[in-house]
Amino acid sequence: MFQGSSLPMPDKESLIKIKALSGSRRDRLRFVRFLFDLYQNSPLWVPPLIRDELKSLDARANPGLENCELQLWIAMRNGECVGRIAGVINRRDNKLRNVNAARFCLLDFEDDSEVARLLLKAVEDWAAEKEMILLEGPFGLTTFERSAVLVDGFDQLPTVVSSYNFPYYGPAIESCGFSKEVDYVEHRFELPPELNPKYRRVAKYALKKKRLRLVEKKSARELRPLGREIFQLVNSAYSDLYEFTPMTDGEIDALIKKFFGFIDPRFVKLVVDAENKIVALGVAMPSWSGLMQKLRGRMRRIFLAWLGGELKGSRDTLDLYLIAVTPELRNAGLNAIVMQEMHQSAVAAGFKWVETNGELETNSQVLSLWKDIEHETHKRRRIYSKAFVS
Repeated sequence: MFQGSSLPMPDKESLIKIKALSGSRRDRLRFVRFLFDLYQNSPLWVPPLIRDELKSLDARANPGLENCELQLWIAMRNGECVGRIAGVINRRDNKLRNVNAARFCLLDFEDDSEVARLLLKAVEDWAAEKEMILLEGPFGLTTFERSAVLVDGFDQLPTVVSSYNFPYYGPAIESCGFSKEVDYVEHRFELPPELNPKYRRVAKYALKKKRLRLVEKKSARELRPLGREIFQLVNSAYSDLYEFTPMTDGEIDALIKKFFGFIDPRFVKLVVDAENKIVALGVAMPSWSGLMQKLRGRMRRIFLAWLGGELKGSRDTLDLYLIAVTPELRNAGLNAIVMQEMHQSAVAAGFKWVETNGELETNSQVLSLWKDIEHETHKRRRIYSKAFVS
């Protein structure tokens, strides 16, 4: 027994160890499971499917990781995982934007800013070794994966393509020297029985003036052959948006396989020109947030969801996924065509509420769609950045 002196107490940082993971399935599963442990008691968290999370982290299964460098880390304290983070360098995106940037992704951690600091430092050190000079995030690993930190709207249920995080995330990131890059906003509104008459007038005029017509498909099977053309239109329409990296053919094929098996054709609105080329589209789906909470990340629980009558999604809330218009016709009233048709289908199906997904606060054209509809901007998500010397 020691007398007359005391041993130095270990500081808080020394108790936290950052461990780099391999790409093995065991390590990927360890990385994914932390998210489920952290949010297991949160009533507003919408769990992703574990199988999808594992696949997204596997470069052999996720074509979006082609030309990317990916590294995973977890934070350990006393043998327990207390945080996780991924670092990504997308060489193709860097070349397109002419930058040397790394991204931090999938950042989750217990309510301890020191855990966040050490995780972000691990990515920054890694990025500096790769001669990067900018760190941005949080992003999804690839296009259309969940990204950005929720900074407002912590009492709201997210859509299935969005995400939820605890309120302490944003302040912890900011305390590490990161500043706001851009925000995404999300809206909710009660579906009006009628839209402003101008939508009908503009839609009618645009269809006639530009020799356009609407195309309806009765099933996901009928839509599937149009999948590549649909996503190529998205590539073209979103090409000048912040941080949008055009999807490769491999990414497009993977998205078709992932989404076109359950897409609801009632809420896929296609506008084609005289040559039958798709020039505008809108995609919405009944909210699946309740279904995903029932599944708890595992498809084997699908029977329970079936018993609860939740396989077709919400009966009162429609999630608006995207609207895209070819750049050549961006100001020709095609948004009005899509809005008018989507509204009619939503009313006919008996929906009461509409939720949008993230829209750039700088995208005035999309934000203007809601100016004639009484709505609440009820969520805000943020992308951060930090420049550093390599």
